[in-house]
Amino acid sequence: NNSTSGVNENNIRPIELVVCSPLTRCLQTASHIFPSYFNGSVEGITSSSEQQCIFSRKKDHFGNRIHVLNGDSRVCCHGDVREAYGMHYPDKRSPLSQLNFNFPTVAYHPSLTEHDIDWKHDTREKRQDVSERVRNFFVWLLQQPHDNVAIVTHGVWMECALLDYCPEVLEFGRKRVYNCEVYCGTLALSGPWVDG
Repeated sequence: NNSTSGVNENNIRPIELVVCSPLTRCLQTASHIFPSYFNGSVEGITSSSEQQCIFSRKKDHFGNRIHVLNGDSRVCCHGDVREAYGMHYPDKRSPLSQLNFNFPTVAYHPSLTEHDIDWKHDTREKRQDVSERVRNFFVWLLQQPHDNVAIVTHGVWMECALLDYCPEVLEFGRKRVYNCEVYCGTLALSGPWVDG
């Protein structure tokens, strides 16, 4: 539901983790929405010099090795929540060292390289590729120690996520996601990787 009308503020739990796209405009947006998470005034937030200790590796239900955040982490930048990439220069990520300099309290997922190797000047990522990233991200997110997570991302990513997992929200494709819209939901584990 993208409406806040009828929300009982007594039932709202605090955000434990903010996950955002590695595109500068998204990091800027997240830092304005959640300033205390970015300026280090949230208990447990870490500096960039401690980034090596933020992620540990473990195996998921399929035996694949994944990176798991420390439970004290408050902001994570993850490449799987970025906008569809390619052809459009604004969708090219800044160098990781520049992001780290501008946003030093953010934990950058280890898969992010110094330069954006995914963006190509002559090829645009397809919807099914974005949907695959959405799925991969949700699988990763379910392995994290945080329960209440805010995802700050882009319209195309949100549309793919909503159309793939709850299409009725977008009237089965008749509605679009626009800037600054907020959607709330519960991510539940189901499928062949569920134990038992």
